[in-house]
Amino acid sequence: MVAYDDQMMKSICEAPGVRTEPRLAKPVCKGIAVMTGFDDSCDRTAAKLAGRLKLPLVTADTAQSFSYLLVVTPKRLELRENRRGMTRPICVDTTVFRRRRSTLNLSRRQPLARAIGPHTNTVVDATAGIGQDAFLLALMGYRVTAIERSAIIAALLQDGVSRAGDSLAGRVDVIFGDTREVLPSMRPAPDTVYLDPMFPPKRKRSALAKKSVRTLRDLVGDDDDAVELLAVCLRHAANRVVVKRPSYADPLKPAPSANHRGKLVRYDVYFVKP
Repeated sequence: MVAYDDQMMKSICEAPGVRTEPRLAKPVCKGIAVMTGFDDSCDRTAAKLAGRLKLPLVTADTAQSFSYLLVVTPKRLELRENRRGMTRPICVDTTVFRRRRSTLNLSRRQPLARAIGPHTNTVVDATAGIGQDAFLLALMGYRVTAIERSAIIAALLQDGVSRAGDSLAGRVDVIFGDTREVLPSMRPAPDTVYLDPMFPPKRKRSALAKKSVRTLRDLVGDDDDAVELLAVCLRHAANRVVVKRPSYADPLKPAPSANHRGKLVRYDVYFVKP
C-alpha cells in the first residue's frame, strides 16, 4: 500500500520557488471531485487532497453530479470518468516502464535522444502531462524536472513519482506551476527544455483520438499559448529547446535549427544563441 503523507500532498501544490496557487496555472475543472470510501488511510489522504485542490469531497453515494472523480485507492491515485461507458481510470503507472525496460528503445541514437542532445545532462519537461516522456528521458539517464500547470494532472504525476522505485529514484522532480513562471527562476538553467504541447487536430477527418487523450483535453483544454511558451523556453534554456510535433503539423516556430523524425512524430530543435 502506498504511504501517503503530508509532505507528498504538500509537494503537489507547494514546490520550491512556486506559489501555492501559481498565477498562470490552469483552473481546476468544475465538474470534478475527490472521492473517498476505501479505508481510513485513503479517507484521510482524500480529505487532504480535496482541501489542497479546493475540490468537493464525495462518496460513491454523493458523486453522481460530477463528470470526473479523483479517487484515492489503496494502490494509487486515479482519475475516473463518472459516466456510463466510462474509460479505464487514468493514473501514472511507472511500473509499466520498469516491466518493459528491456524492450524500450533507450538508445541515444533514437530520434528523441538525438534531439535532446549529446551533451545534455538536465532536461526540463515544460508540459509534463502524465509524465510518459519525462520518465522515458529519466530512464535514458537524464535528470528531469517535470513542470505541470494543471493541479489535477500534477497530483497524478506526483503520485506516480512517489511510487516509482529505484529505477527512477532521484531522477525526476515534479513542480506544480506554469513554466513561464518557473523556468526564469531556475538556477542553473537546464541544458535542454522539452516542450510537448497538446497536438492540434488533423485538418482532414480521421479517427478520434484515444479516450484517455480526449479526457485530458476535456480537463485541461488546449495549449493555445504554446507559441508564447516556446518564446520563454528559448530565453531560459542553456543550449536548446526541443518541440514535439505530430508529423502532419507545421513547426511551432518557423525554421527550426534541426529536426529528427520518428514514425508519427517529429522533434524540432531550436539552438539557443549564447
